[in-house]
Amino acid sequence: MPTRAMAMPRRLLTALLLCLPLLAAATCSRPWRVPFEDWRPYAFLDAAGRPAGLEVELLAALARELGCTVSYVPNLPRNRRLPQLASGELDLLVAASYDGPGADVSWYTRPYRNEEFAAFMRAGSPRAASPPPSLNAALDAGLRLLAHRGPSVVPLVDAFAARDRLTGFEDYAKGLELLRYDRGDVLLGDRLAVLHAAQAEGLALVELAEPVSRDVVAYKLSRKRFDEAAVRRINEAILRLDAQGELARIRARWLVAPQPVRPPPAPRPATAASAPRR
Repeated sequence: MPTRAMAMPRRLLTALLLCLPLLAAATCSRPWRVPFEDWRPYAFLDAAGRPAGLEVELLAALARELGCTVSYVPNLPRNRRLPQLASGELDLLVAASYDGPGADVSWYTRPYRNEEFAAFMRAGSPRAASPPPSLNAALDAGLRLLAHRGPSVVPLVDAFAARDRLTGFEDYAKGLELLRYDRGDVLLGDRLAVLHAAQAEGLALVELAEPVSRDVVAYKLSRKRFDEAAVRRINEAILRLDAQGELARIRARWLVAPQPVRPPPAPRPATAASAPRR
């Protein structure tokens, strides 16, 4: 016959099991509102007009694991995302850096993938014939920088701005257009995204030899929507998906850099043997 001491742990376990659906309901009481932009290979609309890409698949796997759903908010400018996360109009931002702005209005999850920033120049431009080895060297050489508008996780962006040598852009297609038409000398961005955008635009690039930064990224969660218990549940779900190999399988499908567009070879000078006969 069970004693009172034995019955207590059972009661606690029963109470915890009864609370789990309530915690899930708090996390998933409505779809997560997330900003969406064309950011290949991380997020884009497929041929059927459905969201696709690395970030879309990773977030979908996390939402399924928790019994939640995602609602995307399209065409939201970057400078409005953090204020809307703080106000609760948005619930979650993907690919957030731990040293980025907004720690006082948001939670960070555990990391779920790596990120690499790199700097590029337009192949064939005069300065790209002898490119600087790093972004620091580009700053010292007086070059002009193109980078995303808004707060940056790369401190050197502020140094370019202080010298009035920074031009901002909203998306990589616009950034590459500015680079093509000599509105800047160096473009800074997520390495994979820049290479995908350059391939789509048919623009040949020269990558600076030294990577700008390598780091991990996490989800940034609105404190208006999620409490600490919800953040713990999300972190536990990320750990489960990682242990199952699901996150690695999704990353392997998408984290493949396209072949860079190469500039056409320079024409060879005509020789006596190859010169056309008159």
